Amino acid sequence: MSVAPACLLPAPEASLSLPRPHWVMLGLWGLLIATAVPAVHLSQQPGGVLPAALFILGAELPWMLATPLLWAACTRWPLPGRRHLIAWLLLGLLLTPLLTALGWGLGHLLLQLWQPQPPPSLHQAARAIGITALFALPTFIAVAGVGHGLSWLQRLKAQSQALQLAREVALRQHLQHHFLFNALNAIGGLALQRPAVADSALVQLSSLLRDTLQCPAQRALADELAVAQDHVALHSLLHDEALHLRLQASAGALGWQVPGLLLQPLIENAVVHSGWQPGDGPLRIDLQAEVDGGGLDVTVCNPCLRPSRGDGLGTGLMTLQRRLAAVGGRLQSGHEGAFYRARVRLPERAA
Repeated sequence: MSVAPACLLPAPEASLSLPRPHWVMLGLWGLLIATAVPAVHLSQQPGGVLPAALFILGAELPWMLATPLLWAACTRWPLPGRRHLIAWLLLGLLLTPLLTALGWGLGHLLLQLWQPQPPPSLHQAARAIGITALFALPTFIAVAGVGHGLSWLQRLKAQSQALQLAREVALRQHLQHHFLFNALNAIGGLALQRPAVADSALVQLSSLLRDTLQCPAQRALADELAVAQDHVALHSLLHDEALHLRLQASAGALGWQVPGLLLQPLIENAVVHSGWQPGDGPLRIDLQAEVDGGGLDVTVCNPCLRPSRGDGLGTGLMTLQRRLAAVGGRLQSGHEGAFYRARVRLPERAA
């Protein structure tokens, strides 16, 4: 196996994460305060923008502090649900006047610190808080609505990840069963004719199955290449002929993270669907891997010794095609003269 020298390429950059809920909260409340200050300033007697800003800041501060708790409650008691809906209605009727009273009192306290004024009467304060609470009810609905929306997005993301994981596991199990079926059939044919070779093949197969069961969802291409050599050695035992895997890979490609069991169906397809039979002599498989244009290209090329039917897409390659589509990759394969070439393209975000 030969590795072509190449320059080390920079590792793929991590994808940008979505905005955190607290940044969403600060942004929404900042926008609300910025739009409310001019309205309060114009609706009251002229006193400057700063007193209006102090009053709005004090009035909205209890709502801002209560927002994380309300959003946590949205995660714990999501909608829809009849009991949850009744609980949220009662919570809104309880919290809205309470937070409004705290905000109104804090806003007037900040105004008193800025410019002392005669305090309003108890009747005036109760009437102002009651009117403000009615206007604040949409605020509670908006806060709870945004919280339920974020909670729903989090549940949707978790469900999507669980579905993707289940699909990946199912495809990998399908790939394992396909490979095991082919290998055991070949070993069964050798058991009577060449028992010693069959025993060696069973040992090699057990090593490969151990790696298959312990294989992570992603690993470095260098680890995949080591397992590919074991596959080639197993096929050499099964066919009693020499197989040569000629590798040409850049240093950046060797460290690239690829889906586990990426090369197994490519190597198996190159051996099984090449038309290679005992007595044909050594079979050479060329494997190239390089980083190009922000993605990884892996190409497996093998000679077609005999005409083959169909497009060369066996069960293993069709399963690999579905796995690659799930991570944004693609598989291109087809006959090129006397050769069959399969090319895997993995984008940068798949790593």
